[in-house]
Amino acid sequence: MPVAEANPREAGEAALARAAWDEAREHLERAVAAEEDSAAAWEALGWAAWWQGDTERSFAGRERAFRCYRQAGDSCSAARVAIWLANDAVDFRGEYAVAAGWLERAKSLLSGHPNCAEQGWLLFFDGYHGLKLRGDVELAIERGREVAALGGELGIVDLEALGLAVEGDALVTEGEIEDGMRRLDAAGALAAGEDFEDQMIAPGLTQCLLISACEKAGDFGRVVQWCEAMRAIGEELNGRHVVGVCRSAYGNVLTARGEWPAAETELTDALGALEATRPGLAPAGLVRLGELRMRQGRPAEARELFERAGTDPLAATGLGALALAEGDALEAAEIAERVLRRPAGPLDRLPALELLARARRQLGEEAAARAALSRLEGIVAGRRTPYLSGRSRLISGELAREFGQPEEARRLLEDAVDLFAESSAPYEAALARLGLAGVLAQLGRTDAAEREAIAARDSFAKLGATADAARAETLAREPAQSEPAGAGDAAALNELTPREQEVLKLVAQGMSDAAIAEQLVLSPHTVHRHVANIRTKLRLPSRAAAVAYAAREGLI
Repeated sequence: MPVAEANPREAGEAALARAAWDEAREHLERAVAAEEDSAAAWEALGWAAWWQGDTERSFAGRERAFRCYRQAGDSCSAARVAIWLANDAVDFRGEYAVAAGWLERAKSLLSGHPNCAEQGWLLFFDGYHGLKLRGDVELAIERGREVAALGGELGIVDLEALGLAVEGDALVTEGEIEDGMRRLDAAGALAAGEDFEDQMIAPGLTQCLLISACEKAGDFGRVVQWCEAMRAIGEELNGRHVVGVCRSAYGNVLTARGEWPAAETELTDALGALEATRPGLAPAGLVRLGELRMRQGRPAEARELFERAGTDPLAATGLGALALAEGDALEAAEIAERVLRRPAGPLDRLPALELLARARRQLGEEAAARAALSRLEGIVAGRRTPYLSGRSRLISGELAREFGQPEEARRLLEDAVDLFAESSAPYEAALARLGLAGVLAQLGRTDAAEREAIAARDSFAKLGATADAARAETLAREPAQSEPAGAGDAAALNELTPREQEVLKLVAQGMSDAAIAEQLVLSPHTVHRHVANIRTKLRLPSRAAAVAYAAREGLI
């Protein structure tokens, strides 16, 4: 009789070591049928089902293993299973309270066993979940250092690499990019040059943290390298769902680099894998695909994806960006402020701060817009990468243009174009060019404005950003219309309703939408709609242009 039939548990464990998940499952199902109280067989079965993406059987196997280990008095093994049940409660089901309960059980079981591998894994997941779920950067840094130190003490490379990686990711999230990247490079060197005790889980987790940090810092070259390594791990282990989160991060990088067809493939494949087997991790994929849809000019699809992502902060920011694009700046500002009230690391706050600055700009609230910009610049200052610096310059340039500083806007937007080009971010570079074209038209430099608008149009068209390409085409054809269409012509003013003319006079006096609403006893939404109508009818690019127009027409 074959050995596999005589000892199905050993045969199953051997198949697990070869990443033969189906074969392992078959052997281990026979093992637990023959030995109902075999904790090792139930634990191995839980792993086989985990790799197959079978949620219910994985939980059942691990819960049974936990009980068997407890009955046998094996506290360390019981704690090990509890730690993975905690992680799976998040990944499979999004059950954060259940996860916290399992971690507390593991802590209790390990209270008398401080120097063991399970203690290191407990510390790692405590820091990892603190960072990813609650934005607790300080906890992640502390736990990362503890894990790396324990790994060194015990000679466990897995823990050393994971500790360095979670600390590095947390430092980058905090904005300490240089220090964080040093930790991450050290973790990567361990992952590449040392033998892990667990060749399946620890390398993937280490590289996922590397990818996450590099994505946030805008270090796209590093991300590409690590994602290729991560893809190789996924193919070798026949576990596409395991790299789903990393693939969605890679897809987001491909979106930023302008490789949209490849991004589409990565994001849709990653999302399909996550929704099928790891629904608790799916929001990241939904958000990233939604951001691609926004750039493609497909707002309805983007909205559906953001709404499916639930309470994810980036999903809320995406919905705010859609509101802003639809002319509801007040809703966009309120969404941004709500997101910013949540705990998060500095770099994680950048998208909401960008949204808030733009929304307050559209509302004509210069002080509030510049306050948001100041917070954004405070995060970027001293932690500069070309990509982050470009984002800061772009917002600064948009505000300078809106509030009557065209020369300053020109310089800032020129810098943004150069920085985005340096960081291989063609969509953002085209946005900066389009803004620059509008500023140059404002300054009367129509030939230069036309050149920038054409360059922006061609970039948008190459990417597949059809709506943005159409905007750029309009400006390329008639850059002079960036200025008031009816300059010196009373006919343009007559297009406005009496209420719109009244609002325009108050705008020209420097009043914000909120102040105008209070004076005219209107809602801020109504005032904002009037201002949007005024700018559309008169083809005004900014609030400053509205003031200049009102002055020429004798309204102030």
